[in-house]
Amino acid sequence: MKFITTIIFTVFVTFFSFSQYSKEYEILTEKLIAADTLNFEEYYKNGEIKEKGTVLTYKIGDYSADYYFGDYFQYFRNGKVKMKAEFDRFGNLLSQKCYLNFGGLCSESTTLEIDSETKDLEELLRVDEKTKVISTDKFYNYSMKLDSMYLKKEGKMIGNKKMGIWKIYSRSGELIDEKQY
Repeated sequence: MKFITTIIFTVFVTFFSFSQYSKEYEILTEKLIAADTLNFEEYYKNGEIKEKGTVLTYKIGDYSADYYFGDYFQYFRNGKVKMKAEFDRFGNLLSQKCYLNFGGLCSESTTLEIDSETKDLEELLRVDEKTKVISTDKFYNYSMKLDSMYLKKEGKMIGNKKMGIWKIYSRSGELIDEKQY
């Protein structure tokens, strides 16, 4: 029975999984394997944690490249979370949430698509500009009147540039403008 359940689960995951990667990107990177893995933690002088995460190292010939991988955290000096992020095995940001010192969410990003203009693995590792990352991003503001954070604007980005329609909201959540990029 356990064997049948495992097979059904595997088939379900295979058919219904969503991948951010283009087929070309998957083919290009499928043979690249990390040469080393380093889990790290860094601390402030006051003893509070500053950041923690994992770094993967890839080597092609004489060239090596280090990339964040998996869950990554940054902290304020008081120990509160400043940023939570998740990276794929090549350092591409998959999701990110940034917080203010008092804990309010100030921005979040979710990757929709990852592709590369290059067909060469060494070039992929050397030149970040060749990798195209499309994400949905949301930015929040603090309202003294509401005494809370509210969604100020949201839209898609390609790299660090806005694209498509961006929506801008009032403190009450009312759509007040749309801008085309």
